[in-house]
Amino acid sequence: MTHSVHIYPHNDLLNLAHYHHETINRKVNEKIEDAVALDCMSCVVALAFSVEALINFIGSKCVSGWKERRPFPEKIKEVMTTLGLCYDESIEPYLTVATLKTIRDQIAHGQPIEKTAHVSSKADLKEVMKAAWDSYLTPAFCNLAYMQVQDFERQLLERSGIPIEATITSAFGQSA
Repeated sequence: MTHSVHIYPHNDLLNLAHYHHETINRKVNEKIEDAVALDCMSCVVALAFSVEALINFIGSKCVSGWKERRPFPEKIKEVMTTLGLCYDESIEPYLTVATLKTIRDQIAHGQPIEKTAHVSSKADLKEVMKAAWDSYLTPAFCNLAYMQVQDFERQLLERSGIPIEATITSAFGQSA
């Protein structure tokens, strides 16, 4: 049997983000604090990766001669220009998209930090041990980021004319 197979990483990553988003909110509602920051990190990383994968998806469908192996700023600018949208990082959802990209880069390209800290309490030590992205590992930021990435996706799909059902990882076959 012959099948047409469509593998769209942005869809799979958005599903991963959705799973973690739901897990975070369930834990908050049930007052479960265990590993919420790790769930938030997984959600944020999935959202950040989904944004770049979404740009590559839209670029492959709408930009002639699309090259996905370029710096993110070049790719997002080309997609936004092609779609007639203005990428302004001072307004939503682009502010959150830019924040997610920064967090993604901090985590993916992070260098070890070794330093000496003189502290007088456990709370002070905890503060000194924070990573640059730790302040974003909250249910509030995850909810905001999830909502903004959904809005970003909606804008891109609406402007590109690509129906949501055409963005799903899928396979279609015919009997022999």
